[in-house]
Amino acid sequence: MPDRTDVIVIGGGVIGCSIAYHLARAGRSDVLVIERNELSSGATARSAGCFSHARSDRSTIRMISRTRAAIGELEEMLGESLDFRQVGCVRAVVGEERERELLDMERCLAAEGLPVEVLDAAAARGLCPWLEVEAARRIVFLASDGYLDGARLGHAYARAARLLGARIVRGVAARGALVEDGRIVGVKTDRGELRANWVVDAGGVWGAEIARWLGWGFAAAPTRSHYWITAPDGSGAPGRPNVQLPDVRAYLRSEIGGLLVGLQEPRSRTYHPLQLTADMADMPLIEEEHDLDLLVEQAGRLRAFIPDVDRWGFAHHIAGLSMYTPDGKFLLGPTPPLAGFLVAGGCCGSGVAGSGGFGQSIAELITGTPLSIDIERYRPDRFGDVDPASSAFRDRCAAARSGKSRGRVDEVA
Repeated sequence: MPDRTDVIVIGGGVIGCSIAYHLARAGRSDVLVIERNELSSGATARSAGCFSHARSDRSTIRMISRTRAAIGELEEMLGESLDFRQVGCVRAVVGEERERELLDMERCLAAEGLPVEVLDAAAARGLCPWLEVEAARRIVFLASDGYLDGARLGHAYARAARLLGARIVRGVAARGALVEDGRIVGVKTDRGELRANWVVDAGGVWGAEIARWLGWGFAAAPTRSHYWITAPDGSGAPGRPNVQLPDVRAYLRSEIGGLLVGLQEPRSRTYHPLQLTADMADMPLIEEEHDLDLLVEQAGRLRAFIPDVDRWGFAHHIAGLSMYTPDGKFLLGPTPPLAGFLVAGGCCGSGVAGSGGFGQSIAELITGTPLSIDIERYRPDRFGDVDPASSAFRDRCAAARSGKSRGRVDEVA
């Protein structure tokens, strides 16, 4: 491991590896990614991997579109398919507020040149035979949407970055920052000091710990996301589209003959950002009794859209942590007044889908290239001074998760 490099990226998840790839692709290959565990073994490995372009702002749509373009680049460079399933997505809304939200999203999608097809209930049922949306005020189909394995994408970024000259080292834990004259100049690790011109915090749910070294409050809270996978009874036949039902805060996609079913909690659980274990696999993220009650309650709401839900066998329950901000938007960019330090986090459950945009934006900031995506809305300091460990702040972040509608977050205090 070198003692000096141009850029240090802390964190080897899908975002950290994307940053290494995009920097090397831009000609800045003197990059070192340090990861204390295995690559893409945290939130990336537990992601549902959904690509949903239905967003309420054009910047986030462009972040996701950049990821989609990067997948094609990686496949060509590596000579293999990453198995992105572009199956499209059916989005059905019942309430007036959700209809207004959807129309706003459609205007953003149209401005970005992404096609949206309006469906009737019969057409939606033709795409998903188990879906009943006769009561929907509006149903649309987004052909550009799909899903893929997040860890597979993370490893592809890493392999491509290495081919372009970047270095990625596992088993190295960052312990602190080196700061001189108002500028970060490196990182302390359990294997010595590393000097650099730039340091990027891509630590995921551990990002708050990194920010604390610099006396800065990372404006996001580790928040639980979870989903169930049903038994392979054919409901998730290959080629069937993803489904989003914002009125009941649910999303579904195919998974090995069954379905991956995401149900957002009325009150999402948050965790103290400075008291996390070093490995997400060791975190107590599932409470069987509570989660079973939640499944029964929320599955009941699904009956209006999915009459067969009571016959599904729920075989697996997966949980992970994502960093949620109070407004449901990313944290991306510099943190004035400290020079040389950049943040790439607060993924709000969309780290895999937005990873290409994160990587491209950080690479452009470091190389001084004009930004392809307007990231002003993602400013890491937009909330002012925060205490990410406080109950009040974590409640705001939990509300953002609970109010999320796959692209919009209801206004929270």
